[in-house]
Amino acid sequence: MQRYEEFFEHAPVGYLITDQFGEVARANQAAATLLGLPAKQLVGERLGTFATGPDERGLRERLDDVSRTSGQLVWETWLTPRGGRPFRAELHVSRSRSETPDLHWTLVDVTEQAATAQELQKLTTELEQRVRDRTQALAEERARLAAVVENMPVGLIIVGADGNAQLVNDRALEILGVRTPAEIFDRKWASRYGDDESPLMRALRTNEVVANERIELVTPDRSTKFINAAAAPVRDANGQTIGALALLHDVTTQERQERAEREFVTNAAHQLQSPLSAIVSAIDVLQAGAKDEPERDVFLGHIERETDRLSRLAQALLVLARAQTGVEAPRDEVVALAPLLEEVAASVRPAPAVEVETSCPEELALITNRQLFEQALLNVADNAAKYTRAGRISLSARLVDGAIEIVVADTGPGIPADEQSQVFDRFYRGSANGEPGFGLGFAIVGSAVEAIDGELELSSSEGSGTTVRFRLPRAASMISA
Repeated sequence: MQRYEEFFEHAPVGYLITDQFGEVARANQAAATLLGLPAKQLVGERLGTFATGPDERGLRERLDDVSRTSGQLVWETWLTPRGGRPFRAELHVSRSRSETPDLHWTLVDVTEQAATAQELQKLTTELEQRVRDRTQALAEERARLAAVVENMPVGLIIVGADGNAQLVNDRALEILGVRTPAEIFDRKWASRYGDDESPLMRALRTNEVVANERIELVTPDRSTKFINAAAAPVRDANGQTIGALALLHDVTTQERQERAEREFVTNAAHQLQSPLSAIVSAIDVLQAGAKDEPERDVFLGHIERETDRLSRLAQALLVLARAQTGVEAPRDEVVALAPLLEEVAASVRPAPAVEVETSCPEELALITNRQLFEQALLNVADNAAKYTRAGRISLSARLVDGAIEIVVADTGPGIPADEQSQVFDRFYRGSANGEPGFGLGFAIVGSAVEAIDGELELSSSEGSGTTVRFRLPRAASMISA
């Protein structure tokens, strides 16, 4: 018993014994120190007087709880010692097993631990927020990077040190004509490369930096593409190669354009040489003494015909250049359509088995730039005459919803479906019949119609002829005197 008394009095934690209402019956020195009163003066005080507001109500509720249970209750609350500063107390309370319903209390000052825990909680919350912010920032960064990669106009391939694909965008798959990244490495880029000779593998194996290497590639569907490839190694902070990347730029259209323009120069030189040679030969004969009228008229006719051919070619080139650069400011005038269609029909030179016919109301007219429109109409009619071997070529005009529709239709061989989208491209020459030409006729048509704010439509079926429709907005009527 004496040992218990000594332990009670000198224990490092506060001990209290109260009745069921929290009135102190006994307190040790540690409890007295915590509550700011001598132990004897604590006797008779209610523990609830050291708590205020919600903490006092909470203490009363706990007293009710402990009276209904045989176990121990533990909680934290704020207590204010007499004449001192509030402290955070951890309270342990249990009911005595004796006949008297005494309550035994343990009081521990956990203010510092609570402050430390609060600070730790604050730091933990801040850290969690930073992690969330960083995670969100990384997610946004990845989303932006993914958007950039997928919307790049060039193909991107990144491989690791083992040569396996780590990133391949859809554009790269499209350019190389494959469906999955694995297919890229299951086949050679092009026949010119052996194993590990492609730009990507050279960058990975030998650290070579490849810039704009032109590759002619045959895709799995047997189509030919031209690609500019650039490749470079990927290094870590220590300078070690950990992968490689390649950029692929599809230059098929550019390559074909360049080839077409080179062919145009060759064809133009050849075509110009023929009329020039005929003109020079005719002049030589005339200078040599062909002065009699029959002979002279023949050679003068040659000169006139070939000169007209040269003039038409030069005019075609000028019209195309002016229309596409905007130099030709449309100077509108009223154009009577019936006489114009008759003039165009008379100027074409169809095959003997082809009939040329026109259909147009006499009063129908159009407000437009005559030179551009006439050149476009002539080119379409000449093209129809070039390819039509039998049947007819018709030129017609009519008023449709306040606009003029001019139609040139022929019974020629038609245009293959896969070529119809290209016939208005500059220097494009179709495959039908192997006819010679510069690839300028329909290009001039498209540019001229665009310059005069018109619309152009082409429909064709192989073996069934071709129909070209002009739709021009400003109709007019000729007034007879």
